This record gives sequence, C-alpha cells and structure tokens, in this order.
Amino acid sequence: MKHILFFGLRTLFILAIVSSCKSEPTETITFITAPTEANSSEPNLHKADDGTIYLSWIKTNADKSSTLSFSTLKDDNSWSTPKTIANGTGWFVNWADFPSITSFGDNGLAAHYLDKSADDTYAYNVKVTLSNDNGNTWETAFIPHTDNTNTEHGFVSKVATNDGNFLTVWLDGRQMAYAEKDSTITKEMTIRSAIIDKNGTLLNEYLLDSRVCDCCQTDTAMTKNGAIVVYRDRSEEEIRDIYYVRQIDNKWTEPKPIYNDNWLIAGCPVNGAAVSTKENIVAVVWFTMANDIPKVKVSFSKDNGETFAIPINIGDIDPMGRVDIEVLEDGSALISWLDFIEDNTVILLQKVGADGTLSELITLTESSESRSSGFPRMVLKNDKAYLTWTNVGEENLSIKTAVVHTSNLNLF
Repeated sequence: MKHILFFGLRTLFILAIVSSCKSEPTETITFITAPTEANSSEPNLHKADDGTIYLSWIKTNADKSSTLSFSTLKDDNSWSTPKTIANGTGWFVNWADFPSITSFGDNGLAAHYLDKSADDTYAYNVKVTLSNDNGNTWETAFIPHTDNTNTEHGFVSKVATNDGNFLTVWLDGRQMAYAEKDSTITKEMTIRSAIIDKNGTLLNEYLLDSRVCDCCQTDTAMTKNGAIVVYRDRSEEEIRDIYYVRQIDNKWTEPKPIYNDNWLIAGCPVNGAAVSTKENIVAVVWFTMANDIPKVKVSFSKDNGETFAIPINIGDIDPMGRVDIEVLEDGSALISWLDFIEDNTVILLQKVGADGTLSELITLTESSESRSSGFPRMVLKNDKAYLTWTNVGEENLSIKTAVVHTSNLNLF
C-alpha cells in the first residue's frame, strides 16, 4: 500500500512538473522599442544571409540637416546602439522614396539616400555609400547613374549578386532633360540598373524599360536563375500595371506583365509592388484600382519567375496599398498593407497560400492615411516576421517596430 501511495504521489509530482513546464501560448504580435529619436521617419529593414537584421532610418535634425543611421537586432530582440551612415544638408527626404541598406559579399554593406542636384522639386541624385567592415566605417558616397542631368533619380532597390557584388535599380528621369534639347526624344521616366563592386566601381549599367510610372517603388530579389525586378509600367494608353524583368545569363529579359489588371490612370498612384523569393518560388504583391475597385493582389511563380499564376485577391475591405511581402518556409507568403476600416487606417497582415487559401486578417496597429505614415517594411527570419513603420504623432514623427509569429497564422 505504501508503494502504491508513493508511486501515485511521484506520478502526480511528475505531472505537476510537466504541467508547470508547458509554455504559455506565444503572442502573435510583440512590439519592440525602436532605437530611434523623435523626428525620425522612412524606416526600412534588411536581413543579411547570416541572419543579421538591419533597421535604417532618417532623422531630421533641428538645423534641417538629415542623418541616415542603422541598428541591428540583438538576440534578445532589442536593437543595438545606432550607428551613423551619413549626414548632410540638401537631401531629398520623401515619404515614398526612402533609403535602404543591403548586405553583399563577405562584410559589405551598401546604403543609399537622395541628394538634391538643383532647385527643381524633383531634381535629385541617388547617393550610394559602402562599408566593407559591417558598417563600422563608411566610404564617401558616389552616384551610380552617369547621365549628369538635374532630373529625378530615385525609388531604389538593391540586392546582392552571387559574385560578391550587388545590383542597384532606380527610376531615372534623364530623358526629361534630353528631350529639352532634342525634339526627337520623348519625355519618359525610365528604369535602369547597375552592377557595383565593393570598391564602388560600376561594372555594368542597363536600361530595363524605357517607359515606366514616374514615382512608384521598385523592388528586386534574387532567384535561382538570377535577379528579378518588379515595377509599375506605363503604356501609351496610360495603363499602369505591374511588370517585371529577369536577368538570365547576364542578359535582361523583355518586360512582361505579372498580370493585366488594365488600371487606367492618368497620374502616378505612388504605390509600387513588392517581391520575395525562396527556392524556385517567386511571390509578387501589388495594389490596383482597375475599374475603380481598390484591391491588393498576390501572384505566385513556381519556376523562378518564368510564369506567374492568376493573382489571388486579399484584403477585400478598403485597401490603400503600400504593400510588402515575404515568402515563408512552407511556400506561402505573408502580406502587409494599409487598409481603411471603420474610419481608421490600419496596417493589416495576412498569410496566403499559392492555392488561394488565406489566414484570418491580423491588425498590426493603427496608422494614418497621411503620406507621412510612409510604407511599412518587413523581413523574415525563421518563422518570425519583423516589421517597421512610421508613426504619425500630434507633434512629430517616430518609428515603431514589432515581431509577428507567423506560426500562429493558419491557412483555411
């Protein structure tokens, strides 16, 4: 009887230990204190191949100068002490045309910002600065475009190449200036790119498309076959749909539509696409108002971007766009965008499968429909998505960051 009693007590004791060791359910969203000061905006995120997550942003100083800084995420999900990348006066600081930082090679980082080239509102250059010691020191900035015109150059995206260099993509307004001197040239916004090495040498410069939308973000990612670039095209009839080009065997393909929404709009909607890749999967998300119906759409490719499936509609409430995307480990994708719900602007998240299955909608936080709220950005590490966005306060702008546990989002 004593043995039975002892065995029963021991069993209860073990069960109590096991029960006490069970972890509480993980919160889907955890907010992380940003390392930034007041009057900071235009945040961006980048994840390096070694898993390091970089947060970059611009601070507008009291003397109207600007400082571009970065911080890295530590193991305890807090941000490191910020480091300065560059600072100066006369920068073009814009809610939709924001800086970024990209890792490449062994210890290389490439960051860019925008610098005014003349008094005209949209006369500015891309300035790229490099670090070859993981951001401890930064070289003198240089201009990756060689036209020397006082026109718009911006909406930059960058990605590391497999040879230790990096690809830079930008919208380029040089033809606006050329047309002023040559009546045979049409004023068109173009999209161009260059391969740059660790010394800042331009190895190649390319024209990707000779007529594109003037002020929608570009995005680029690396597939198994080479780089893919997504952007908003502009037809002669003012159809502005999302197109893409790919670099195959060091040659760029002809521009092709991801899908023909046939969005007819006379002016630029300032609402670019985003792309993410994993293995053979390419996923692209974009905003459209074709037929005056606002929609966020995502399309998957399972052959490195050779073909894309019919798009999946998500967020059918009152989406504003400003999208981002990350392909998850299981081949599905996590989408972020701004939406307008019950008189409130919010940042929404949704997981979507290539077969069209969707998770429930997740509200990350309230935001603002004003331009200064910018574009939420996202990166993925393991099963966690890290996001950053600009918070519009009553007196100033500030930056927020959060982590989302994607394992809590189930498709159905």
